[in-house]
Amino acid sequence: VNRLNNRDRTMANAKIFQALASDPRLRILAYLSKISMTAGEIAERFDMSKPSLSKHLSILENAGLIKGEKKGQFIHYSIV
Repeated sequence: VNRLNNRDRTMANAKIFQALASDPRLRILAYLSKISMTAGEIAERFDMSKPSLSKHLSILENAGLIKGEKKGQFIHYSIV
């Protein structure tokens, strides 16, 4: 059981390191450290396609670094 917990922890850490190994994702985290933002508000600050931005947000969310909360028709992202 302890080995499984260590393996889970190692996998979680790997996801975090993977998420942090990207300049755009670090910039997204910097923006979100100040205020929650929608994907559209984040996209305004980058020169990348919406699918690419969505992929970056997904990686950050799967690493447990950000969360998305639906408010009306928009999803607001913030630091966990």
